[in-house]
Amino acid sequence: MLPMSPNGRTLRSFAACLLLFGLGPAARAANGWLPVSPEDLAMKDNPKQPGADAMILYRENVVDASKVTEGGDTDEEYFRIKVFTQKGTEQGHVEVDFVKESQSVPYIVGRTIRPDGTIVNFTGKALEATVVKAGGIRVLAKTFTLPDVTPGCIIEYKYMTQGKPDYVHDYAWTVTQPLYTRAAHFTYIPFTGNGSGLTPMARTLMLPASAQLQQKVDGSYTMEARDIPALIQEPLMPPERPLEARVEFYYRNPDDPPATDPAQKYWNAYAKKWAGNLEHFVGKKDALSQELSKIAGPGDSPEIKLRKIYARVLQVRNLNAEDYKTLKETKAEDLKPNNNVQDVLAHGYATSRQINWLFIGLARAAGFEATDVYLAPRNSDVFLPQQNDVAVLRTEIVWVRAGSQEYYLDPGARYFPFGLLPWYETGTGGIRVDKHGATITEIPNPVASQSTIVRSGDIQISDTGSMAGQIQVDLTGQRAALLRRSLRREDETGRTKDLEDQVKRWLPAGSTFSIAKISGWDDIERPVHLEGNLTIPSFGGHSFSQLLMPVEIFEPVEAADFLPETRVNMVYFPYPYEESDDLKIHAPAGYAVESAPPARNVDLKAVAYDISAAPAKDTIEMKRHLEVNGFLYEVKAYPTLRAFFNTVRTYDNGRMVLQKTSLAKAN
Repeated sequence: MLPMSPNGRTLRSFAACLLLFGLGPAARAANGWLPVSPEDLAMKDNPKQPGADAMILYRENVVDASKVTEGGDTDEEYFRIKVFTQKGTEQGHVEVDFVKESQSVPYIVGRTIRPDGTIVNFTGKALEATVVKAGGIRVLAKTFTLPDVTPGCIIEYKYMTQGKPDYVHDYAWTVTQPLYTRAAHFTYIPFTGNGSGLTPMARTLMLPASAQLQQKVDGSYTMEARDIPALIQEPLMPPERPLEARVEFYYRNPDDPPATDPAQKYWNAYAKKWAGNLEHFVGKKDALSQELSKIAGPGDSPEIKLRKIYARVLQVRNLNAEDYKTLKETKAEDLKPNNNVQDVLAHGYATSRQINWLFIGLARAAGFEATDVYLAPRNSDVFLPQQNDVAVLRTEIVWVRAGSQEYYLDPGARYFPFGLLPWYETGTGGIRVDKHGATITEIPNPVASQSTIVRSGDIQISDTGSMAGQIQVDLTGQRAALLRRSLRREDETGRTKDLEDQVKRWLPAGSTFSIAKISGWDDIERPVHLEGNLTIPSFGGHSFSQLLMPVEIFEPVEAADFLPETRVNMVYFPYPYEESDDLKIHAPAGYAVESAPPARNVDLKAVAYDISAAPAKDTIEMKRHLEVNGFLYEVKAYPTLRAFFNTVRTYDNGRMVLQKTSLAKAN
């Protein structure tokens, strides 16, 4: 069974850089750059990380939140990067992310220093593109490409993002970068409050011993760091945030519990406040009782009642599941606020949180215990209760007890059927709230049966080795829910094309697939069912008398992720899953099945696989099953996982031999 995890120039440069960055933003952008040493220009490789494509020679980050009430807070970045290889030249393409509604980018400057010391300044224009539209927030990027970037050169650039006045942002120094960092300097000047009662606070995560955060007498923070290893990018790696060395800055309100409190006291304070908000929202008991009488009957079992309540709250228009709306569009629609569950029932629309709270209210009206659970979604964070970090609890679900049975549900997620949480809300921790305080809670791990692909088909081989036929695909659980959510903006034509493209990614290059039927799309309790026709160009080898064909037409997508011999990060599948195939493969006219590969089985508990090919005259029935039963595997498990998926690929490529019948009789 595989192990699975539980849940003498440098000082001069620093001094010069500190002098430069003591200037104002506009002056800093215009006052030139730090001197470049001949040693850095001549450098051929990173002595601390040989073979790297590039490295950060120096980085400076200055955040000034002291002028929030005047011009707005500012965040200035300066990078100097040495490029070693052709792949490293990609560092010359830069993206600066910002939120359009609350931030701007006052300046971007950059230049390329060729190996001979000549300089080419960036004189182009940064382009603006939308990166994300979600929840009413537009994340944009200013993108630009530095000129003449070749191996051996040094590139450097500076930019500033600036917030709107009177808005205090939380900031973080992300010390770990995708490249090795030789030296870095950080400065944070906090907002002092001006009577607001806000207290600036700092939290350190994963910092190496060489990086010591210092707070000066004026309240500002500084830190120097050296020799910071790169965060190596690998397929199937855990979320980056928990792996990064970081310093996070935030502001404590006067009524927030001190982060220095014992953990239980800290979380009790938040839980009681959250419970009070919930109680206020669900307090309309008469409205809840009237609605419940329309939903469930007295003879319904506890689970049937809960399922009916779940189905009812899903009928509420989920504002968080809709496309981004401009402020003008929102005003035109004139949506009224929801102050309680009665408003939600009257308006017929709500946020995801309000939908969950409506479910809690109706569940309580039906006699069940029900409350909120605040979670750290594991696609971005890890919940460590002793850290007293409320910011990691970025999502909410519902806890219900019906007799001895406990349920974790998230009707606010919209596309997930009863009993199925989004994968990032499973296998993680959080706080279950009530008026008495907090209960530290661990959400159960997902299981493979909650995410399946079942494929069946009837395939005809031609005498040239090409294939054509019909296949059916059923997707359940996470796969179905995530598809419904990702394609919610598409019309029928766009959805069909996207699903066809997904199936083609399972097939050999050059294959085609056209959908004839989609069913179950609008019923989240049913699988997403596809039927369609495929063609595969010459798939095996053939001679005058024989065809040699692989028994599996669907290619294992995991194999490419396990090509490297070594690995740095743990292996992280978003969720466990199963794949099952049942294909009837017919020989062309005039051919018979001469042989098929033997049945194979590999069961390592954490991962398992079996395949069989049963020949019968001119037909082979191929059955295959693959299970990945965990989602997080230690680095030491990588060689075994790699060997497993290489074995899967080998067995999938096992050949069946088809012989011309006239020659077979002659022999």
